[in-house]
Amino acid sequence: MRALRVLPRLSLIGCAAAVCAAAVPRVSQGQASPAADSSSPAAIDAGRQIFHGAGTCQVCHGSNLEGGPIAPTLLAHQWKDAKGGGYGAILGVVTTGVSGTAMISHPGGISDDDARKVAAYIWAASHGKAKP
Repeated sequence: MRALRVLPRLSLIGCAAAVCAAAVPRVSQGQASPAADSSSPAAIDAGRQIFHGAGTCQVCHGSNLEGGPIAPTLLAHQWKDAKGGGYGAILGVVTTGVSGTAMISHPGGISDDDARKVAAYIWAASHGKAKP
């Protein structure tokens, strides 16, 4: 009888853990795609606007993400600092910068939310899912 009382509690705990795990976006440093809320066309377009505006990213990376004398292309390439070109790696560069380079954290003073949108835009453009 006692085991029957424990099983429903364990089931509820297991269900709650599964719900919590499903709600947390999985973003790794490798080839992960953007979290669902940041990969929407609206978020990518907002990231494009920030990249070309307040983020000042286009000054170094080019208006078509082609790169320039002081910054690499952000289109498909062998990623040096954003290892693997995954969303999490790109977001890491945007939010922490790259030591010893012109890449600063939160370029143009953008917020963490704006950084997520910029990372989604760069990820989408570099994976052929959005135009630069």
